[in-house]
Amino acid sequence: MIKTSVLRYAAIGMATVSLAGFAAASTVTFDTTGPNSHQSVRLNNNARLDVHNDNNLRVTNSNNQTARSGNVNANHNTSVSGDLSSGAASNANTTATTLSVSNGSGMGSFNFTPADDSVSMSLTGPSSHNDVTINNNNSAHINNDNHVTVSNTNHQNATSGNVSASYNTTVGGLSSGDASNTNDTTTSISISN
Repeated sequence: MIKTSVLRYAAIGMATVSLAGFAAASTVTFDTTGPNSHQSVRLNNNARLDVHNDNNLRVTNSNNQTARSGNVNANHNTSVSGDLSSGAASNANTTATTLSVSNGSGMGSFNFTPADDSVSMSLTGPSSHNDVTINNNNSAHINNDNHVTVSNTNHQNATSGNVSASYNTTVGGLSSGDASNTNDTTTSISISN
């Protein structure tokens, strides 16, 4: 008489691309098998984790600005009084880029729990042949490919106006406005595999 009880349980849990663990339990029981019997048990517990994280990040910030104040001309006048001036030319730019990638599959975020296998034989009888083979295989493969490209381009041109006074008997104050460029670029990238 052969009495066999087999229980197998395998669980692979993933939370935010992380393996919580592997648990397998196998129980085999032979009881009163009689003489010249042959019992063969093979238990194979396999756990495999394959994680491929391909992160391709590309950021392109382009700023093209041009500011020109007007020209001031006083020509062929007998008298020019008062201040003649062109307005100020100014450029301002502020760019902020923040990128954050979290794959949550680092090697320290999971662990494989050894299988709990149990084989029990009782009263198998004379000249019995009993074979038990247990294989527990755990493998993990994590491939993180992070490609990051950041390109920040800023072109600014500020030109104050030209001031010209020609052929005048009397000319008052003539001035050109200020020319100014301002740029502030901040790029922050954080990758956690």
